[in-house]
Amino acid sequence: MSIYKDIFAWAEKKGGNESPIEPEESAEEKAHPLEAEIPRLLANDLQVFQENIEAIRTQKPFKSVLITSSVRREGSSILSANWGRLLARERFYGLPVDTSEEIAGGVLLVDANLRRPALHSLFDLDRKRGLTELLTGEFQLEQVLKSAPRKNLWVITAGKPAANPADLLGSLVMKGILTECSQRFQLVIIDSAPISLYAETLALAKNVEAAVLVVHTGQTRWEVALSSKKQLQKVNPNLLGVILNQRKFYIPEWIYQRI
Repeated sequence: MSIYKDIFAWAEKKGGNESPIEPEESAEEKAHPLEAEIPRLLANDLQVFQENIEAIRTQKPFKSVLITSSVRREGSSILSANWGRLLARERFYGLPVDTSEEIAGGVLLVDANLRRPALHSLFDLDRKRGLTELLTGEFQLEQVLKSAPRKNLWVITAGKPAANPADLLGSLVMKGILTECSQRFQLVIIDSAPISLYAETLALAKNVEAAVLVVHTGQTRWEVALSSKKQLQKVNPNLLGVILNQRKFYIPEWIYQRI
């Protein structure tokens, strides 16, 4: 797996001085919180990560993937959001995303962290009318799909707080929702709560086809990360890999640039 480094540093300063990914043409999209310039190395790590995922998908096809972590603030939401952005731009550009009858095609991001959701803030969307309401039957799928400010990218926000996240996310209703979404979209990326802290992530992991574990290097204890990996593999054997976030290189970067 690729090293998805310096995620929080980039998220906080919303950009960098290094060469960015080519910006979108729309002025509205440029002004969006997630449309800030991405440092060159971070963009490259995302692309390498995507190429590794595509190599796995050719051997083990899947349409839904869970992004989780061991504890809080390890970078799963930022990874989910920016992976979706990269896919929507580079992989699925030009695919139909809207027909006369239903929304389909492209990439779907689902915020399944019903306790501390983040995707609605990252995409500047309203949290209300989201996954909780969909699971409780208050709204249908078409009513909770929100268009992100990038072509071919859709978001289901978390919705209102739920008293029983594990029951909702581990239910047959959730399984049915993921099945329908997998049929309609090219890829479904699900951002979840930390696996070592909340039972609902293990319940949710049973309903997805693949999973990725994000680990904050130098902060998360290796025992905790290893325990999370084992827990995840028990309920979903298709663990694609572990992303090391905030990995530090002790040899100065400029030395590598001279190679």
